[in-house]
Amino acid sequence: MRKIYTLIALIITGLPVLAQLDSVKTIGEVVVTGQYRPQSVKNSVYQVRVISKEKIQKIGASKLQDVLNSELNIRFTQDNATGGSGITMMGLKGQNVKILIDGMPIIGRQGTTNEIDINQIDINSIERIEIVEGPMSVIYGADALAGVINIITKKANASKISVIARLHEETVGKEYGIQQGIHNQYVGLTLRNKKWEIGGGVGYNYFGGWKGDSTGRELTWHWKDQITGNGFIGYNGTKLNIRYRFDGLDEIITNPGNFIRYQQDADDWFAPDQEYLSRRLMQQVQASYFVNKNLSFQAQSSYTDYDRSVSSTIVSQKTGRVSLDPAAGSQASDEFKGFTFRTTAQYKISPAIFLQPGVDINLESGTGERLKEGDNEVNDYAFFLTAELKPFAWANIRPGVRIIKNSVYDAPPAIPSINAKFDLSKNLDLRLAYANGFRSPSIRELYFNFFDANHQIVGNPDLKAETSNSFTGSLSWRKVNNRQIIFTAVATGFYNDVKNLIDYAVSSSDPNLFVVTNVSNSKTAGGSLAGTASYKNWNASLGFSYTGFYNDYAETDKSLAQLQWSPEVNSNLGYSFSKIGLDVNLFYKFTGQRPFYVLNGSQQPVLSKRESYSWSDFTINKKLFRYFIINAGIRNLFDVKGVTSTIAGSSVHGSNGIASIGYGRSYFAGIVFNWDKK
Repeated sequence: MRKIYTLIALIITGLPVLAQLDSVKTIGEVVVTGQYRPQSVKNSVYQVRVISKEKIQKIGASKLQDVLNSELNIRFTQDNATGGSGITMMGLKGQNVKILIDGMPIIGRQGTTNEIDINQIDINSIERIEIVEGPMSVIYGADALAGVINIITKKANASKISVIARLHEETVGKEYGIQQGIHNQYVGLTLRNKKWEIGGGVGYNYFGGWKGDSTGRELTWHWKDQITGNGFIGYNGTKLNIRYRFDGLDEIITNPGNFIRYQQDADDWFAPDQEYLSRRLMQQVQASYFVNKNLSFQAQSSYTDYDRSVSSTIVSQKTGRVSLDPAAGSQASDEFKGFTFRTTAQYKISPAIFLQPGVDINLESGTGERLKEGDNEVNDYAFFLTAELKPFAWANIRPGVRIIKNSVYDAPPAIPSINAKFDLSKNLDLRLAYANGFRSPSIRELYFNFFDANHQIVGNPDLKAETSNSFTGSLSWRKVNNRQIIFTAVATGFYNDVKNLIDYAVSSSDPNLFVVTNVSNSKTAGGSLAGTASYKNWNASLGFSYTGFYNDYAETDKSLAQLQWSPEVNSNLGYSFSKIGLDVNLFYKFTGQRPFYVLNGSQQPVLSKRESYSWSDFTINKKLFRYFIINAGIRNLFDVKGVTSTIAGSSVHGSNGIASIGYGRSYFAGIVFNWDKK
């Protein structure tokens, strides 16, 4: 019943680029992230990667991680204890990746990674995903050193009424049943009447956990119960457009424990259980006004209320009675509130000169048992100015600067950037960019203390802010011949130099305690080469990247290499049987061996390596009658569960042990219903 009440409340309150499958469509697809106005991928001054709704549908994803798993330069880590997923992009961790919904930042970083859990974003509400790699601090502020992932949500289509419903069933490895496996349901409705649109949807996502090698009541991956809700209303006029949207989340992750005897003379055994509860309500208002063909204004505002709590209980084996765990820290709740306001003006001085001044305000506060007493606030006020200069028809240069006032840290006087795009020929484009980045520590990094059976982490109010200098470049080529064979190729490179990188370090006074600290000055570098080909019903792509991750121990031992390199390969192959409405797709990614250093018993750095692994998904999509699409497939063909870290030249596991990657080969099937009334 609690979930039903929560759902009602949600409704009432309102190379790094490889265009993979559907790459031909993305060449001409309109993008909005960081743009003055919507424009094609080819014309964008940024190197933008677009994941289309067609590709999302063909993957048959049950969560957002399923979609991003096969992307180059993006890697994931799992925290099985808290159920969260961490992301790495361009060699930088997820606290440096800005996650947006329709251009507005998501509030609610959590767990040991201090990252947004992307699997809390409703996959069914996504129209497409736009990824810009490289620092976007001038436009989007803090947390955008590695880049931006912008989730573009679905709008009402041209139909008067549109109904969508989806049912998805999936095994978790070999486990499946009423209380096992994945069971997802979603229903959505949109209405359009002339200039007005309104719509919304609700979804229920159930993950039964995964037993793996665990014994008794314990689970290797914990049970997750999730409800999502969204709604919007918009007006689209000749000059004025305005839109309100809300996105709601209610999630419970359950961690059952094994029965143990607390006292030797007791005649009963007890099991400790934990529940992690997350609730988020994000509300947005976006508006634009076109004064004339040379001047327009845009304003965006969002308010997010995010609550994360833990409830610990003790279960009696003899009676089944459940009681609250009285231990210190067993019951805790923390609430984070975030407000963002952004307004910009686009002014066309001449066909060769555009200006975009803007104001960006970000306010975040937190309260709760695990936060230090007092005012826990980080407020950021910024003015930014960018220009688009076209001195020649083949050149587009975009300089920018951001001036910041932070409530906790003294920001640099100005954060500069410059992006440039040169049309070397009809089919060949060169993009070059430099950007300076600034990231103030988050509330969690400054003030949050996290203690449970698996973690002992302490925030640090004395942290320094991160700054960075980054360089990126790409060369893009596209060719269409007379036989309608379309080829694309992208070669890219990047280099990031980050000062005062924030991470976790072992406390000097307690080896079991981790303190958030400025661990070092860090560098990452890499490059990629990727290509696609499309001919009639065939689509194929192949990409390779090589990323250098920073070695922290090079700070103190100059004989050690600064960068430890790791390769990636990804490939997609798809064929469409157009006459019968059938699509067959194979997605593949190889994540290469990742070397890194650990300290041995003598406190000397020793080279360790995390094993390589391959991940592959096979999917089938079939149109059925007029309104239905059936999808089915195999997830994780290579049956990956975890990868081991070993010390070079030894079979002894390093300090990181086994890192969870997946829960084995799984099988899924689903059906989507689409009905439109023109």
